[in-house]
Amino acid sequence: MKQDRQKQTGSHTGMSKGREADELNKLLSVWLHSSIRVMDVRHIRLEAGELVQSYRFPAHAFVFMLQGSVYMAGDWKDASHSGYVLHGGKGFELNIKPASCGIEYILVLYKATSIAGHTVYHHPSAAYGFIPSYPVILYQKLQLLADAWQDQEALFKIQAQGRFYDFAYECMRQWQEPKVQTSTRDVVAQAIRFMQAHYAESITLERLAVLLECSPRHLTRLFKKQTNCSPIMYLIQLRMDKAKELLRKTDAALQDIAVSVGYPDVYFFSRAFKKHTGVSPVHYRDSLYSSAFDSDMRLDSPSSMSECSIDSISDALHTVIEDNNHYQNHDEGILRMNRNAKHSMAFIVLLSFTLLLSACSGSSSPMATDGAAQGNNNTSTEPASQERVLKDALGHEVKVPAQPQRVLASYLEDHLVALGVKPVAQWSVGKNSVQAYLQKELKDVPAIASDLPFEAVLSFKPDLIIMDSASMVEGDKYNQYSKIAPTYVVGSNMNNDWRQELLTVGEVLNKSSEAKQVLSNYDKKAAEAKAKLSQTVGQKTAAALWVTDKNVYVVNQNLSSGDVLYKDLGFKIPQVVQEISKTAKANWSNLSLEKLAELDADYIFIVNSKNVSKDEIIKDPVWAGIPAVKEGHVYDFGKDSSWLYTGTIANSQMIDDVLNNVMK
Repeated sequence: MKQDRQKQTGSHTGMSKGREADELNKLLSVWLHSSIRVMDVRHIRLEAGELVQSYRFPAHAFVFMLQGSVYMAGDWKDASHSGYVLHGGKGFELNIKPASCGIEYILVLYKATSIAGHTVYHHPSAAYGFIPSYPVILYQKLQLLADAWQDQEALFKIQAQGRFYDFAYECMRQWQEPKVQTSTRDVVAQAIRFMQAHYAESITLERLAVLLECSPRHLTRLFKKQTNCSPIMYLIQLRMDKAKELLRKTDAALQDIAVSVGYPDVYFFSRAFKKHTGVSPVHYRDSLYSSAFDSDMRLDSPSSMSECSIDSISDALHTVIEDNNHYQNHDEGILRMNRNAKHSMAFIVLLSFTLLLSACSGSSSPMATDGAAQGNNNTSTEPASQERVLKDALGHEVKVPAQPQRVLASYLEDHLVALGVKPVAQWSVGKNSVQAYLQKELKDVPAIASDLPFEAVLSFKPDLIIMDSASMVEGDKYNQYSKIAPTYVVGSNMNNDWRQELLTVGEVLNKSSEAKQVLSNYDKKAAEAKAKLSQTVGQKTAAALWVTDKNVYVVNQNLSSGDVLYKDLGFKIPQVVQEISKTAKANWSNLSLEKLAELDADYIFIVNSKNVSKDEIIKDPVWAGIPAVKEGHVYDFGKDSSWLYTGTIANSQMIDDVLNNVMK
């Protein structure tokens, strides 16, 4: 929904400024002196050829146009790229003209009941519209509203009411603000306003950039220019200031305060707070000198962020992360035990000195102390662990722990499981949609979004991060992740050779011999299966198709299940698959109905995401001429199968699926 900022001046309905102000005042009067109740929220889509009829509002309504044009003030207002917003009173007749790809809009109906002594203004012709400055923010608020409204529980209906007010306020605010070309200051101000309103939520640089319709790099550059801080550093400091306010003014538990400022992990919140203020949250709350701490031992507040040092904040964050990766609970334990004590500085210094002497006398080396703390029973005189320096695919020299304990390797979990390593979090998309075929081993492992939000990664406290490809660390991402833990990038391409990928992951995890053995076992299994198939069915063609509600996709001959079918099992490649694979870069490519009808495959393996039977899928006449359909050689597997993935475990399960069906 990007829009031409140059054309925003005069983007309202064509009203004079005086009339615009008058209409806004009337609407505000309605909201101030009425009881507002949401009646319905509808997301409406019509294809280009469908009949479009005018619609008379049965109540007050907001319309957020995604595709198509609305008739306003004697003219058609194109909304196909700008998220045009329309508000109309009860009785207004809505007329929409389709765009080339049809019509799509979100309709929110609400009822305004006047409070005693006031009259609700409305007129059937009363309507006005505008192009919002930041339509994506409005769209996000509408999505939240729609999600709450669709839920049948009464509690969520109440939440929908609140979200409707939030959406309406943002509409009126954007409508009221001057429509001028967006400046650097406006983008930064919008980012700050959003963070101030949503600091308790999961906010990433990528999410901010999408909301403000710019790239993460561009947003970071503008933000640093105006504030001398990155957006994420600003967010962290904002959260710390909010936490200090809660510690001063409430008796809330630390866990509650941590969650309320965006930190689900109270331990990490405590460490971050201490590095930003110089004291732990408990000590901050209890100290008689909290006002001194507040003024002398903190970084500048967000309101004066232009004076802060980005280097000092980055160093502070890095220190927080280092402490987080080498967890010791001594100081926190002492502070909790002495919650009501009034410590003198002399006593604290003496205690610290005593602890230092004890530590020195109890161990001859720091490495031995660390080993004992971690329960290491190795009696060898060699260090319990030693970092290794490895160069990754992007040329980074990465200091990797000899025996990493908390590994995060999104979308590489197949390799981890094969090597006997359980990650701290597992890759997911949507509402925790994970790699189902691995859940026997990973059922207790929490999910993390596939785009690896910065703060979500922080919360899992990894001691090693392994990235699948360069695309996952574009822009400033690598620097952000590497501040959390050593970060190793496996490949420079979007799709790497999975065999080499396994060996590389094995080297990084100090399990090279195990990786070679796993690969050898797989190659032996694949060779045996290939021989069986050759002896039983001979040289036949095959294809893997992924069928969803809207499309059919065919696998690339060199990737995912294509690699298994053609390289490992020896099936011949159909002509259609060869043609598409020549230019395809992704694992799966959209297959047109014309090409589907031409598919010359003797065997078809379907990944069935359509939630209907295989027979229901292939009864379409388009499938009728395919040799596999004619011979009854079509087999389907659910989306919880491994056919959409790759690795020794995924590929082994595919081989079993092929043998169990073809060899019947």
